[in-house]
Amino acid sequence: MLAAKQWVQLFLGGLVYYLCARLGMLLFSLHPSNVTLLWLASGIGLILVLRVGGLALPVIFFASLLANFPGMRHEGALWQSWHVLIAAAADTVSALVAARFLNWQLPDGLQRAIDLARFSFYVCFLPTAIGALLIVLNLAWGGYIASADAPGLLRNLILADSLGILLIYPLYQAWPAQLPHGREWGWVLAALLFCGVLLVLDLTGFSGWFYFILPGLLFLVFRVRAGGVYLTLLLIVAAIVALSARNLGPFRVFTPEEAHFRLLSFVFTTTLVSLSLALKYHQLLQADASVEHWHRAALHDPLTGLLNRGGFAPLLASEHQRVVRSLRPSVLVLIDLDHFKKINDRYGHPEGDRVLQTMAQVLSTQLRDIDRPARVGGEEFAILFPESTAAQVVLVLERVRQHLAAHPLRLGGEAVTVTFSAGVVEFAGGSESVEQLFEAADRSLYEAKAGGRNRSVTATLSRNEKPGDFVRAASSLARRT
Repeated sequence: MLAAKQWVQLFLGGLVYYLCARLGMLLFSLHPSNVTLLWLASGIGLILVLRVGGLALPVIFFASLLANFPGMRHEGALWQSWHVLIAAAADTVSALVAARFLNWQLPDGLQRAIDLARFSFYVCFLPTAIGALLIVLNLAWGGYIASADAPGLLRNLILADSLGILLIYPLYQAWPAQLPHGREWGWVLAALLFCGVLLVLDLTGFSGWFYFILPGLLFLVFRVRAGGVYLTLLLIVAAIVALSARNLGPFRVFTPEEAHFRLLSFVFTTTLVSLSLALKYHQLLQADASVEHWHRAALHDPLTGLLNRGGFAPLLASEHQRVVRSLRPSVLVLIDLDHFKKINDRYGHPEGDRVLQTMAQVLSTQLRDIDRPARVGGEEFAILFPESTAAQVVLVLERVRQHLAAHPLRLGGEAVTVTFSAGVVEFAGGSESVEQLFEAADRSLYEAKAGGRNRSVTATLSRNEKPGDFVRAASSLARRT
């Protein structure tokens, strides 16, 4: 039994199909009036079948029947009803074949520019060729066209129906995630205005400006999301075809048959080029986002979201160099959660993970934006405090400790207060290396734990240690896990 949502989709889909078909006959029609230069209904039919399956077929048939009937009224044609039924059946078959080929060849839809070749052949050309052949044979049989006009009409119908799919399906696929946002709508309006001016120039006798529409569309590819390009392309192609159907525009100097073919060839190739570049650019943006994602994942701890030791080590080295140049102090803190092994053993590792996540969240909320916390070991955290002294940092750590004491965690039905020990070292531009700073903080952390835990100890730097380097510092961080 159909759900209410499916009934709504069927009704609205059939209504949109009918309106697109009638609008096409009104704006883009040639003689006879039911044959158009742009058949957007083919794209609507494809989408309807994709969304509700075979249940869409009778809806498409009925909508096409209603749309074609007024245009195929022919005084004296005894078999008029059969011709309308055949035309509706041709539209239905095209939609079904297009949907089947799309699911077969491109089950994930149009994702890459290279997919456009298969999409154009299997989803656009082959299904529309079947439907167009049935329609042309039907028109010739019913006396609506002369047999000599059949090849040219067949060619134009294939291009017109294919255009409908090429213009509608990518826009449907991009809806609504890839539609323009904010200021991008300004670029869409600017592109429409630019192309409109070019059309007006061509209509007023300044021939040749019409062909600059394509560069305008390509410029838009790099300014807005893909959905904005598809929407602009649809509106511009519709305007061009509507003008040409009234013998206006750049192709009016040719014979009607030649003009129609030139027009369809131009808008078809323009559509293909624009779609190809839009897909390719979107693909490149996704690749960049993927690289950024994996780069971030490589430098961050997946459990807490904080920097890991690989992300913290270069940050520490960079801050060390800044302090050497500016002589403005910086503080390194190493933190170890007290009795964390007992928490894991008693309450289980999932609860232990929750403790680590809570600690990371508290650090993120209690520290300044310029302070950089990291998880550098199992239960060990490191924090870099730029532009700070050890005395200031000790006060911050006490505030964190008080927050944890005031908000005990419920672990296994028990209230557990999380405590930590901390080693603090201040660097104000002396001869100490990164590794020496890290070792000094580590010694202070050990003293804090040996002194009873739940406390902070500030390091006293030794001037007798040999300077290290960044590579050794990174290795030291790695050995602590």
